Amino acid sequence: MDNDEDQGPTGQRVHRSSGWYVDVPRRDEYDTELLLGELLDLIEPHADGLARAQQVLELRAGINVVIEMHSERDGADDILVTTPALHLTADTIRRLAGLHLWLDCDQYIY
Repeated sequence: MDNDEDQGPTGQRVHRSSGWYVDVPRRDEYDTELLLGELLDLIEPHADGLARAQQVLELRAGINVVIEMHSERDGADDILVTTPALHLTADTIRRLAGLHLWLDCDQYIY
C-alpha cells in the first residue's frame, strides 16, 4: 500500500492512501499462523512482481490480521474470553521478511 501526505487548501495535511488487497475467507480459527501461511502461499508465487512494484512505485506492503474474540459468562457470572494465540515460527517470520512485508495484528474483544 502506498501512503503520502500533501498540504490541503487550508494548509492542513491531507493523508492520501490507496491499496491492493488479497484476503483469505473469514472464519473461526485459533491458529493465526495457519491463516498467515495460507495468505503467504497465495502471495509468494507473485514475489518478483511484488518486489518490482514495491521498488518502482515506492510501495509499502504488509499483512493486517484482525483477531476478534467473543466473551461469554460462566455459571458464576464471570466473564470468559477465549483468546487465540499469536505464535509465529521462524519460518513464517522469514517468509514475511523475504517478501519485505510488515505485519500488523489487531485484536478486538466483544
